[in-house]
Amino acid sequence: MKSIRVFIFYFLISVVLLAIGQVLAEAPATAKIVFASRRNVKVKNKSDIYIMNPDGTGRVNLTRHNAKDSEPTWSPSGRHILFTSDRAGGNDIYRMNADGTNVRRIFRKWAKRSNPVWSPDGQQIAYFHGDEEAIYIADIDGKNEKRLVNGWHPTWSPDGTEIAFASFAEELDIRVIDLKTGLERVVVSVERSLLHAPVWSPDGAKIAFSRFNILPFALKGLLGVKDNTPIHVIDIVNSDGTEMETIVADGVQVSDPAWSPHSDMLIYSQLSGKEHHLFKISLGNLVSEQITHAGNNYSSDWFDPVVLPVEPRPEFSTAVWGKIKNQN
Repeated sequence: MKSIRVFIFYFLISVVLLAIGQVLAEAPATAKIVFASRRNVKVKNKSDIYIMNPDGTGRVNLTRHNAKDSEPTWSPSGRHILFTSDRAGGNDIYRMNADGTNVRRIFRKWAKRSNPVWSPDGQQIAYFHGDEEAIYIADIDGKNEKRLVNGWHPTWSPDGTEIAFASFAEELDIRVIDLKTGLERVVVSVERSLLHAPVWSPDGAKIAFSRFNILPFALKGLLGVKDNTPIHVIDIVNSDGTEMETIVADGVQVSDPAWSPHSDMLIYSQLSGKEHHLFKISLGNLVSEQITHAGNNYSSDWFDPVVLPVEPRPEFSTAVWGKIKNQN
């Protein structure tokens, strides 16, 4: 009987502490970029989650753990961050406050999960389930896991009705699935190319993605043939699949595109010397700027509290918008 009372006591304490953590979670007061970095890590092939100002200043290490912490993404309100970590022995999805406190695993039962992304209302997440090689959806507390479609790198449409993803079917192309009907459509497919890491613009108009050109890679790397065609490219395309445009094609390794909150810029990772660094590029003039200069940096996401509307967004009910503003 005493052991039962002790268990109940500590259970109630944990519930109270979790509730306090939820209440104390605050969004950054100014715009911040969250990203993964191998700077100053003590264990090989490990990384930490950092935040910094959009100009690259004010770097702060949030995790400081001897693990591979990566793929961070802001909650819609900026109060929390999802990320992937192998700190429990294998990759799974974790959640923490925007200041790095209150780190906890989303799911009770471990599985190979990665590529987390929030739903626009902050109540669900989509992610890649490595054991199933499929995209799953679950509630933010890890309950109600549901298999959605074969693929990886999901990205939610801003209105919450669709998810774009990299498909394994036939060629590695970018597709969209309607969450209500389950119907799929191909957004873009490029012959002899692998398309991956799609990300939907905040205004819903475009999708950015990485493209790996197979033929130039084979000619250069395997046959030694000179070819000026870039191997790694970042493109954008209208969400209906029209008007594809190449944004970055320097002939070097570029990947991990992420949108600015105003949908007018992209962040991406690029090989510079022996390290990967983050760059941002304006879609207006296509001028890029390097914003990290030490350590390998990749997998970024950009939050700006100014972009959060005061009034409920049209696609959400007032009640749902209240949950976003107060809980996530």
